[in-house]
Amino acid sequence: MAGNEVRAYHVHASGSVTSGRGRMKGFMINHSTGATGQTLIYDNPSAASGVELLEIDETGQGVFGMEIPGDGILFDNGVYASLATNTTLTLFLQQ
Repeated sequence: MAGNEVRAYHVHASGSVTSGRGRMKGFMINHSTGATGQTLIYDNPSAASGVELLEIDETGQGVFGMEIPGDGILFDNGVYASLATNTTLTLFLQQ
């Protein structure tokens, strides 16, 4: 994957983010209420099932981001994001 571009994918609701193989390099998440919940990222291009790549626990209102260390998180099939209520998510993916 050397030389491939990292692209930002922003989602406002649960759904498919991308298909195909790649690496998740980082994320930014915005939780607009103080309610708790989990945002789950799956190695699946079309459903909230299969291998769970990342779980982000929401415990309060705010914005949080993280660069994933090393080569990032490998996904083989695509990415599906299951968002907590009142959450938006930006994923930085290399494909």
